Amino acid sequence: MGQKIHLLEIEETPIEEYWMAIHSPVEAHKIVFYINQNSEILLKRSKKDIENQRKQGPFLLFEWEDFYSDIKCVLISNKSVEEKARPRSKNDTLFELPERNEVSLISEFKHADFLIKSTDKTLLTALQNQLKKWSLTTMCYRITIEKIADQLNLILD
Repeated sequence: MGQKIHLLEIEETPIEEYWMAIHSPVEAHKIVFYINQNSEILLKRSKKDIENQRKQGPFLLFEWEDFYSDIKCVLISNKSVEEKARPRSKNDTLFELPERNEVSLISEFKHADFLIKSTDKTLLTALQNQLKKWSLTTMCYRITIEKIADQLNLILD
């Protein structure tokens, strides 16, 4: 007798992701501290930072996940400054200043300092309302995923 093979079809529903851009002159740790103090989430620094496709970076990553309701929230720095020492032959200045190269994770929003991704729309709305009240936030607004041309940088899992 032969064995019967049963194949199961599993349909995965795509997870909706909502994005927000934040303009602020402060460091990522200060924004995370403010969010943790004024909302129900507690963002924590991830063990791994993010690099873009060209291996430029690192971009800071902070995560929070509610396992019971399957809600995830991530704060990502959108800018990374890479400093390189100038070679002696090109250094015609009085001071030894390093070359600075600023790279954005998502180049379409290169003026945004931070990005927040969430699987819950109401959580993102609450965070946006909190950040609008904060005096150290210049601007925060929603981003639609269709406006981002290179979506390979957005795969964080």
